[in-house]
Amino acid sequence: MKKLLILMTAMVLLFSTHAFAMTITAYDNANNLAQSLGGPGITISNATYTGAAAASGYFSGGMAAGIGIESGIVLTSGAASNLQGTSNTSDSISTSNGTAGDAQLDALIPQSTNDAAVLAFDFSLTTGDTAYFKYVFGSEEYNEYVGSFNDVFGFFVDNVNYALIPGTTTPVSIDNVNNGVNSAYYNDNDLGDFGTPTPYAFEYDGFTDVFGVTIANLTPGATYNIALKIADAGDSSLDSGVFFEASSFSDTPDPQQPIPEPATMLLLGSGLVGLAGFRRKKNLKK
Repeated sequence: MKKLLILMTAMVLLFSTHAFAMTITAYDNANNLAQSLGGPGITISNATYTGAAAASGYFSGGMAAGIGIESGIVLTSGAASNLQGTSNTSDSISTSNGTAGDAQLDALIPQSTNDAAVLAFDFSLTTGDTAYFKYVFGSEEYNEYVGSFNDVFGFFVDNVNYALIPGTTTPVSIDNVNNGVNSAYYNDNDLGDFGTPTPYAFEYDGFTDVFGVTIANLTPGATYNIALKIADAGDSSLDSGVFFEASSFSDTPDPQQPIPEPATMLLLGSGLVGLAGFRRKKNLKK
């Protein structure tokens, strides 16, 4: 009886880890996408979305997939539905939407971009002077196209980019976080490196740790604009995506998300910007 119980428990754990991985729900409208991000102390308004509707949507099962965020919204440079599933099924998942790139993203790399997906909205704080956010960046460009096609993510607050490698002023892109550069924040999931199954039950060939953004020295009641942008760089092939945790945009820091020390804060006009990344335990990494 005891052996049977142990066997059943092992089967349940295995099933829950690999059978219930990432689930994608299709994009409906910009307001719902933006409002799903809002947490305590944040008011969101005037949401707009630019890009292919198929490029974005909602995800769940992120913890089983291994990305460190359970649920939220996803913006991609291809098709969000390509992320549906329980494993890495291809080394080259790709959807070309034939849509435009984004000039602000071009300037970050620099490289011409295509298939941009952009969610923009206004926000204000009801109290306090600091807002917090959490996200993960991933891509099929890893690992083969590091140094060639530099897909990029931008997190713009009043036109200033907050999507930076922790403790630096370096934008989050393929070339700037990978197995060779800022590798402490990178999770390799490439079929070419591991075969089947890959370490994570997740379609993309690589992704970052969960990164946290701290937007400091805000004025309660004042209105600020956020634009979340991702795009292909140099071509329209091989999807990249960025995952935002539901309700993580708030005036309350995550206790697991360290607030940066003053020495790592970045000056933004009259305010301070902090970016911190927290690392999940990579038990499956080498």
